[in-house]
Amino acid sequence: MSWTCRAAAVLALAGACVWSPPVRASDAAGTPAQDAGVGSACLGLSPAEREAIEQDWRMQDGIGTERQAATYPAAIERTLERGGRLLADLRGAGAELGDLPERWRRLGEEFAALRQAEEKSKPEDTPKQTTLEGGTSQSKAQDTPKQTAPGGGAGEGKWEDLWRRVHWVRREVALANPPAGAGPLAFIKQVPGTFSHQLTQYYGRYARPGGGVFVLERPGRSLAARSLTAGDLPAGSYQHLDVSYDGRRVLFSYCEAPTPPGNTVQGHKGRYYHLYELRLEGSPTAVRWSKPRRLTEGDFDDFSPRYLPDGRILFISTRRGGWHRCGSPGCENYTLALAEADGSRPRPISFHETQEWDPAVLNDGRIVYTRWDYVDRHAVFYEQLWAVRPDGSNPVAFYGNNTFNPVGVWEPRAVPGSTRVMATAAAHHAMTAGSIILVDTAVGVDGPAPLARLTSDALFPEGECKVLPHWYAPSGPTPPAPVEQLRWPGHCYRSPYPLSESVFLAAYSYQPLVGEPKACSPNMFGLYLVDAHGNKELLHRDAELSSLWPMPLRPRPRPPVLSLEPEIAGKGSEGLFLLQDVYAADPPLPPGSVRALRVVQVLPKSTPGINNPPVGLPNASPGKQVLGTVPVEADGSAYFRAPAGLPLNFQALDERGQAIQIMRSVTYLQPGETTGCVGCHESRTTAPPRRSGVPLAMRRGASAIRPAPEGSRPLSFPLLVQPVLNKHCTGCHGGDKPKGGIDLTGKPDGPYTSSYTALAKRVRFSAWGGGNFRQANSEPLSQVDFFGARGSKVMKMLLGGHNKVALSQQDVERLATWMDANALFYGTFDRDDQARQKAGQRIAGPGLE
Repeated sequence: MSWTCRAAAVLALAGACVWSPPVRASDAAGTPAQDAGVGSACLGLSPAEREAIEQDWRMQDGIGTERQAATYPAAIERTLERGGRLLADLRGAGAELGDLPERWRRLGEEFAALRQAEEKSKPEDTPKQTTLEGGTSQSKAQDTPKQTAPGGGAGEGKWEDLWRRVHWVRREVALANPPAGAGPLAFIKQVPGTFSHQLTQYYGRYARPGGGVFVLERPGRSLAARSLTAGDLPAGSYQHLDVSYDGRRVLFSYCEAPTPPGNTVQGHKGRYYHLYELRLEGSPTAVRWSKPRRLTEGDFDDFSPRYLPDGRILFISTRRGGWHRCGSPGCENYTLALAEADGSRPRPISFHETQEWDPAVLNDGRIVYTRWDYVDRHAVFYEQLWAVRPDGSNPVAFYGNNTFNPVGVWEPRAVPGSTRVMATAAAHHAMTAGSIILVDTAVGVDGPAPLARLTSDALFPEGECKVLPHWYAPSGPTPPAPVEQLRWPGHCYRSPYPLSESVFLAAYSYQPLVGEPKACSPNMFGLYLVDAHGNKELLHRDAELSSLWPMPLRPRPRPPVLSLEPEIAGKGSEGLFLLQDVYAADPPLPPGSVRALRVVQVLPKSTPGINNPPVGLPNASPGKQVLGTVPVEADGSAYFRAPAGLPLNFQALDERGQAIQIMRSVTYLQPGETTGCVGCHESRTTAPPRRSGVPLAMRRGASAIRPAPEGSRPLSFPLLVQPVLNKHCTGCHGGDKPKGGIDLTGKPDGPYTSSYTALAKRVRFSAWGGGNFRQANSEPLSQVDFFGARGSKVMKMLLGGHNKVALSQQDVERLATWMDANALFYGTFDRDDQARQKAGQRIAGPGLE
């Protein structure tokens, strides 16, 4: 049996301890406090629990590990340093610590004396030894190649004894931290699904049986957990947990799954997660929990529930419809959804065109969540944080929408009493796990500056280290690997629950994160109390199941209830957009250049599988249709009506109707909503520019959208562009021998027409692809005049009078509308409707919008 397997056996604790090591004479001699002077940290723990905790410390420290083994002196020095920083924080905060500071001081003195005695006992010509941190020193703990056994030498027993006592007191210090006194903890046990990926991890069809809702009654004082759902539901999988603000209800999601799916790639279709609730019946002291009550129904996956301050339930659901665009097998879109307190009236409140994850309530009452925002951009990045009101209005980027590293940020949670958010920096091609970060948007909304790495021992997966079997997408210099990363390659954290800005609950795995198409280990995650100084104390670990999503089972402050916009009345209703100043932009737009905004609808993919079917040459593109244009005033303002319930983006147009700048994201309106922005990608950390008076656009009524040319909605190259080509181009570029071999007639050519195939490849469109996508696809931010009509030589040639062609303004508008809409051919993913469009026929429009 390998060392790792032996360690896992020691750490196998499910409910009551299931593994019992031999009891040493020292263990039987008396209480832990009497035996070793370690205080109250291990009072009440069984010998098996104490042994499990100590074995976990050995694994953390590298005592006897197969890689990057460390000595007791090196481990003690690191523990004293990390524990000392925590103790200093607690003293500065005025925490009640009793005699802990004095005992900690004495342990430090004992360490120094023992090290000094060992140094004196060595021959004078003994070379300086390498420390755990690298370099050479005689004032630091020793960690040389000759001393990679746990202690080594005649003093090994003394070093081990001191190591043990330092750790037990450090645990006592950690548990003395006021935020750590969280009382009972509720959490989920789960076997992760059969297909490890940020999308597939939450579909019922990939669920494996095992788990439930559990309570850790005395976290830190006992490793035993009690099930709240044992025997109440058939064999299946559980995920995501939330405790109500009064501490008397628990939400979770469950999928019946008597067996693992036989096909691990396609999964077992017909299985779905639904929302369930437990209620505390009687007085809190009775601890009588009801049987689980099912809240949602239907052939949908409903998961990640959160209680809202007004009592309603926010969650993630596939009810929006549609599929992801960039891979196979197809993954159903899931987005923000809302239900009443009893689970009735479940409905989507987000109209984003692809996936969203992990909603949580901010301290100001808004919702923070993760959105995959890869409209015409690289598919691996841009799973970052957004914020929205609880009714789905005013979605805005919160952090990272133009950031490459970390690859994505999931599992955000508001820090109590703070504006900061704790989250997991994770991978694209694996289930959510990685390194825990603190996000401070007062510093910025992109890049590394707003991030603090709370678990600096773990690199950001996929962006800074490889995810097995081969997923790696570095975007810059890779930081040096911490010793823990070398000791436990692929080790990872997830499910952070902040108790303060520096102390949190989390799930942690020594086992490596494994990416698609494989499955992660069933029992990889245990629960820990963690702090920003690197201290990590085991709370619970199961021999067979992962323990995830911990949360205090107690009342907590209720954020403010934000006023609600009118209820969704249907896609035909409208809302209002206000743009204050289009020139408040990043990158900047030429002053005075913008005359109008084009309003473009982004269509979710209605069929599963990448490019199945394609809608044009751009790889894995979303569908588009153009609603029309609205005027921009001389001061850069615009005020206009737009349809609600549709994913929209905007393009800033010049005097000829060509896009100077193209938005590669989406926003949307709830019916009756009025929302606005300062400019295009304006800074969210500075005040908007001062201006005199009311924006010009606000001094009149809201503009109606002027419809785009025929063939724009739904988009159809044969109806929008081919008439211009027939009028001006086919005389030379048609017939049996088209000039230059360029055929601009509408005859069929594979999935498209000859004219489209010839013209589209001469347009600079945006698409996900390989190579240097930052330059070739202008990422993360679109540069001015990079894409579309103004970014394409063919349009410049035509406007320059190519072969005496004189385009009318209507002709220019048609060509620019098509080029700026990313040069697509079709306006639908339906194959039958595509056949009709290819033949030049009109269609009713896409079935899913």
